Amino acid sequence: MRHLTKEQSGTSTVEFAIVAAVFFLFIFGIIDFGRALWEWNSAAKATHWGARFAITNDMVASGLYTYDGVADAGGNGAPVPIAAVSPNPVVCNVSGCNGYGPLDAAALSAIVARMQQIDSRIQPANVVIEYRHIGLGFAGNPSGPDIVPAVTVKLQNMVFDFVTPGLSGIVSITMPEFKTTLIGEDLKT
Repeated sequence: MRHLTKEQSGTSTVEFAIVAAVFFLFIFGIIDFGRALWEWNSAAKATHWGARFAITNDMVASGLYTYDGVADAGGNGAPVPIAAVSPNPVVCNVSGCNGYGPLDAAALSAIVARMQQIDSRIQPANVVIEYRHIGLGFAGNPSGPDIVPAVTVKLQNMVFDFVTPGLSGIVSITMPEFKTTLIGEDLKT
């Protein structure tokens, strides 16, 4: 028994195994958090691209584009009152719009496809488009919509999955909501 307690061969191997396990876990953790920051940045950039695309192309709430504000404004050339658009904001997602429908599914698909060029993990269910009338535009506009909304593109319910051994498939993080708002003065005419 005394011989076994004084035996030192193999201790370096055991120490190396313990240190190597901790070292590799640390390295994988750094890689995972780097990936998390990369994916968060990609999601934020995709949201910016989606908002820019949304204001320069067809409105997802197709009824908002064809809205005739002459009666609400009191004549051609007058600004459409903010209270004339209700609900405000008009919120659209893959299941429809809360007003001024119908949903232009092709326009929503085009926005999602543009966002997927930056982050391929984005699905239509993750994207919400809001149109908020802020008093811009004028009734009877012959070259575009009677209102010029602020357009907000939101990206929500995106999940980051770890690849670190021991965490892979067990731990995931729901990313925060990403959103970008731009004024729709460049709406497609």
